[in-house]
Amino acid sequence: MHVLVLGVLSVISSFTLGIRTAGDVETVSRSEAGGINITGDMNGDSVVDVRDAIALLEVAQGYEEASAEQLLSDPNGDGALTVEDAIRILHDIASRL
Repeated sequence: MHVLVLGVLSVISSFTLGIRTAGDVETVSRSEAGGINITGDMNGDSVVDVRDAIALLEVAQGYEEASAEQLLSDPNGDGALTVEDAIRILHDIASRL
């Protein structure tokens, strides 16, 4: 459990320290994104895990462009992939342990 918490903190802090401006972000509704995805499943492997939080952070910080499937998997459903969404995924993972 401690290793998971330390790993999560390391991922979050590395993205926080390496913040890049992603520019203007346009939100997209779930109906515009299309398809059926599991909420929080950013990499499309049908499992929500730490890899999904990392993929979401890469999009949120502007390192990657969000796909329609990723926007559809938005954890809070607001159409914007943010650091808060990644924290939500990590919180959900931790609550299952």
